[in-house]
Amino acid sequence: MVDAMPDLFEDGQCEVSVVRADERERCMLTWRFHKDRSYSITLSGPFGTLEGAGDDLFEALNVIRGSLEGQGRYIAVQGARRNTWASGMLRDMIGAHQIYVLEPGRDINTRKDRVDIFAEAQPDQLATVEEQRRYYRGWQESVRRG
Repeated sequence: MVDAMPDLFEDGQCEVSVVRADERERCMLTWRFHKDRSYSITLSGPFGTLEGAGDDLFEALNVIRGSLEGQGRYIAVQGARRNTWASGMLRDMIGAHQIYVLEPGRDINTRKDRVDIFAEAQPDQLATVEEQRRYYRGWQESVRRG
C-alpha cells in the first residue's frame, strides 16, 4: 500500500544502508529539488560522499548506484531492486519519488505496485543498474507476450 505522498518540491533526507558482501554501513542520503526541475542526491558514509544528478530521483539514484558498484557496494533501497522501475508517468508527475514493482507477465497496477524509492530493500533483492535495466526490458517483453 502506498503511504502518504511526500511534498514533491521539498528537499529531504533519510538514513539508508549500503551493503558490501556481509557488511552493512548506515549512511545519510539527501535529495534536493532544483528550480530547473532537476534533482540531485548526495550519499554520505564511511566511504566518503557521492553525488548524482538527473531529471528525476531514479536517474540521480542510478548515478550514485553506478559509483557504488565500482566499489562492490549496493544501496539497499527499493529503487535499487532488480524488479523495480520508474515509469515515465511517475518520473514526470512526481519526480520518481515512487516507483513500480514489476512482475513478469503482469502489467502494473498503478496503486498497488508503487513503493517509495528510498524505502529499505533486502540485500538479496538488489541488482546493478544494468541488471535492473535488463530485467525491465524482459518484463516489457513478457507483458507484450502475455
